[in-house]
Amino acid sequence: MHDQKDSGEPAPVRRPRSAARTAAPGGGMATLIKLGLAALALLALAYHFGNRKPAPSAEAATAATSESATTAPAAAAPSGEALVIQGEKSTTMADIQDAHMSVQDGGSVLRIEGSVGRNFATEMKALLDANPSVRRIDITSGGGYANAGLEAARLINRNNLTVRVRSHCASMCVALWAAAGNRQLEADAVIGLHQWNPQCDARPDEAERKECHYEVQFATEHTSSYNAWLRAAGFSQHLLSLQSRTASEDIAVVFAPQLWENGVDFTAVDSNGARMSREAVMQQLAAKAARS
Repeated sequence: MHDQKDSGEPAPVRRPRSAARTAAPGGGMATLIKLGLAALALLALAYHFGNRKPAPSAEAATAATSESATTAPAAAAPSGEALVIQGEKSTTMADIQDAHMSVQDGGSVLRIEGSVGRNFATEMKALLDANPSVRRIDITSGGGYANAGLEAARLINRNNLTVRVRSHCASMCVALWAAAGNRQLEADAVIGLHQWNPQCDARPDEAERKECHYEVQFATEHTSSYNAWLRAAGFSQHLLSLQSRTASEDIAVVFAPQLWENGVDFTAVDSNGARMSREAVMQQLAAKAARS
């Protein structure tokens, strides 16, 4: 997250200047989806027939995922659990660009692709004000800055908008989805969770790194706001704990079945927006995993 507000402590603290909730850099999320689907192949049929099988061993999980990607290793995923993909800690400051936004479907849908940059909420508000008939946001995003994301979440909530996730929604993007009046998730899309990334260690100056680490100790407002949106959407304590313990350079990939099991309130849809049953979702995931 970035540009967070003061924490509410008696003595004000300066805002960390480059903190962000970001998913894996570059094309990392596409890799995560492939890894997740490969691991899901071990689980999908068990879900489909309603029988839980024992959790695969670490060796089995590694073997299952190695055919789909050769980058970050994955932690073993017990049945019903998220797959945690391990990344590399960044040594450089993230350069987060604003997402591309466009109004589609005769003015009823705002399509968003890309990161939650500094101007994300401002641009969203301008488009919503200019297009009052927009009732749904279709989003694909790996996350971004905290203040812009939380402001956008409040905007979505005030306007009672539907948010549909296509492909993936990770990190700060999850708060936008959680804040929606109606949450939709395409059947094979994923939600990505991890810790806040203040990027303290990526700062070039030692004194600035120390100051950043100090400030993070008092920076609680963004965490409480983020968690509040997730709780309102039904995210269980298990998922909140998963988010808090997953390192900022890693990502916990959560599919529709795990979200349902953990109380998240959403509707699964196909690529055309038609509602899908849980059975249909599992059939699609099993088929896609088998092809991966």
